[in-house]
Amino acid sequence: RIGTDSKYEQEGKVQFVIDAVYAMAHALHNMQKELCPDQSGVCGEMEHAGGKKLLKYIRSVSFNGESTKAHNIR
Repeated sequence: RIGTDSKYEQEGKVQFVIDAVYAMAHALHNMQKELCPDQSGVCGEMEHAGGKKLLKYIRSVSFNGESTKAHNIR
């Protein structure tokens, strides 16, 4: 744990990387829930969905992130 007396300083762009990872995770989770509703993990439909379909899920992600109060990716 980093205390107040630590010399650690976070690089200024780290929060954007964190938000990008969260956006992808939310998109993949939503895609899996919709395409593979009765399965855990990746089903055949999700495995062969392609980039355009994944992009649709990425663009519909909304979450509270590190870099701003909320994200609506469009």
